[in-house]
Amino acid sequence: MRASRESLPDEPPSTLSRVGVGCGVGCVAIALLVGVIGLAVGARERLAGWGGDDAPDAPAPGLDDAPRDAPGPRPGPDPVDPGPRRPSMRDRYRPGPFVSIESMVESGRLLLDTTFGSSPVARTVDTPWIVPGGELRPQPMPAPVGGGPSTTLDPSERTDRALTILPRTPSRALVRARDGRGGTDVAGYLVEFVGYPGHFWLPATVPTELGVVSAGGSDGATVYFAIQAPVMPNGASLGPGQTFRVTMRIAATDLEGRVGPAVGRELEVNAVGAGDVEVTLTMGEATDMDLYVTDPSGVLVYYGNTSSFTGARLDLDANAACSSNLGVDNEHVFWPVGTAPAGTYRVHVAHYQSCISGRAVAYRVTVRACGETVVLTGRFDGAARGTACRSAPGPSDRTWCQDVVSFDMPGCAPP
Repeated sequence: MRASRESLPDEPPSTLSRVGVGCGVGCVAIALLVGVIGLAVGARERLAGWGGDDAPDAPAPGLDDAPRDAPGPRPGPDPVDPGPRRPSMRDRYRPGPFVSIESMVESGRLLLDTTFGSSPVARTVDTPWIVPGGELRPQPMPAPVGGGPSTTLDPSERTDRALTILPRTPSRALVRARDGRGGTDVAGYLVEFVGYPGHFWLPATVPTELGVVSAGGSDGATVYFAIQAPVMPNGASLGPGQTFRVTMRIAATDLEGRVGPAVGRELEVNAVGAGDVEVTLTMGEATDMDLYVTDPSGVLVYYGNTSSFTGARLDLDANAACSSNLGVDNEHVFWPVGTAPAGTYRVHVAHYQSCISGRAVAYRVTVRACGETVVLTGRFDGAARGTACRSAPGPSDRTWCQDVVSFDMPGCAPP
């Protein structure tokens, strides 16, 4: 603490007074000097216990509750050691330089029975479909009424062919709506999958596991959805490689509760292998992209090596040479349950041949590892290149081959 300096008296002091004052000041100075030396020695001894020469200005609250000058040894660590910090999902999933993370969903959160915001809602009917952010209602979708809002698909949605859906992989439909007066007073959307019981109520603005649904009428909304397993309306399950079609219907409702006519979107569910680790490539248009996944052992799985000794399989390869599986627009690599090795995986994507006259094309990659779901988005603006991209792509390759993500998988708990 700094002491304030007193002002000198106006009258000069006597000689005897000056001697007394001088002696007093000298004694005080000597005492202060001895005290400073003692403090320095004591501080040096305490610093030796920390292993350094520079002490922090003050201990962090809660780390050392004892007085700094208290005798005896410093208190030891808590008897319960929390151990090393478990890396977060952000630490373990590292996107490439030209892609973005669209969403990250912790294990078990995405494919709950159903959710409303972040709160679970009891499932009242049996359906494999999920609409994140939506409330599953047991009744059929209400019939449209006069004066209700109109709903259309976004112009970017392809209506000339069915949208391929892979189980456990999030998909989305883009819609637009206007209320009966041509305005934007839209309260929400109703979503049904024809042949399955019940329907989903999705508020116009609601946080979901995959992002915020924010619909301002004609501004449009993104409806996220997924199918948990390839189960047909009659309850029959499909095996890998089998497909079936279903219609999704979406209708808007206004602030008065009036429901407008629904717009339909044809879906084709394509059953693929399930496992502890699944990586899916979804192409924005029907073009020839290729998915590459390198496992912790260094084995690269792609169209030229469709399996590995660790159990991986490429079981869906779409749009090859702009002919085979054209329009499926998805590729899929998976490790069956119990076979995925722990360690670091790396994913990259290449544009092998343009089937769309050289136009720019977007893509999404979905990684599911031990129940976690991560969705990443990228884009190719350059020309395709008809060669394999087996080595790690660099910045100069971004027009046709891009690093998407590397991620660390510590190993899944046994089922």
